[in-house]
Amino acid sequence: MRFWDILGHSIQSLDYGVLLPAMAKTPLFIGERLAKIRGTFNFFLDYDWRSVAVGHRFVRSGTYQAMNLLSPGSGRLSNMVATLHRFIHYSREEWEACLLSGKYIQTIFRQSTFEGLDKLLDYQKYGRGIVLLTCHFDSFVMGIILLGMAGLRVNAVSSSVVEDPRVHASVQKFYYDKYRNMEKFMNRGKVVHFEKDLRFFYSALEKGEAVVILADVPAASKKTEVIVPFLGDTRRMAPGAWRIAKKTDSVLGAFVCLHDKPGEYRVLCYLAGDQRSSDPAVEMTPIYKFLDQQIRLHPERWWASELLLQYESA
Repeated sequence: MRFWDILGHSIQSLDYGVLLPAMAKTPLFIGERLAKIRGTFNFFLDYDWRSVAVGHRFVRSGTYQAMNLLSPGSGRLSNMVATLHRFIHYSREEWEACLLSGKYIQTIFRQSTFEGLDKLLDYQKYGRGIVLLTCHFDSFVMGIILLGMAGLRVNAVSSSVVEDPRVHASVQKFYYDKYRNMEKFMNRGKVVHFEKDLRFFYSALEKGEAVVILADVPAASKKTEVIVPFLGDTRRMAPGAWRIAKKTDSVLGAFVCLHDKPGEYRVLCYLAGDQRSSDPAVEMTPIYKFLDQQIRLHPERWWASELLLQYESA
């Protein structure tokens, strides 16, 4: 193993095994300030666990290119500042994951607000499944937790990519602990890798539960795609959410969770209506419009924005 690989793995062990858990034990305003400092260092080092895993630093340059596309008239300095804030928001999101094992979650729930939640609870009350789309945006994991604490039985689709052998053991443990701690607040819901048990989500929806799926994943091939307007172009996106909703007669919706200040969040929920169409674009277009609007308001909070470079135009 090369020296830089050894150094990177040592940093990850310290970062994910010691630093983040320690930050989560401090008062919220201090922990958030420390997360900002950590994110600033990560920006200058172009440090991200995925970059370490593949041996190639791609996040900072990919994010900067995405900011240029999302805000073409903003100028070089402005887009670089937005790229810096992407690292800061992602650092905060990782710190928030460590809060799930601590004492602050009830306080956060009391201080947070919801819009559109009543409609989701009504559908669940009458046994109707709900497929909720969101993005790698702002505090979406905290949003899942808060929805569960508010009474929605919510399940989340994860991926076994975090168990890739190239991913350092400290990062794998971080994600394992994150998912298990999330489940404590999801009203008996689960976080499950779709590669291992896709049938679990069909069963959950058939029982009238909610399933959260990430919508900012590009289509794997042209044979499996939904074509929708999204972020300035007509994009080829993955159609899995529409497919699973159609097969289980579930309603489609979306949500984002916005961080306002230490310990305070807003969960914005959106339902596309109870349409039934053989064309996935009919039902998915308004959902992507909702997510598009949120990302455009805060592009620096889309901490997977380098994905924009992978999207194919229709």
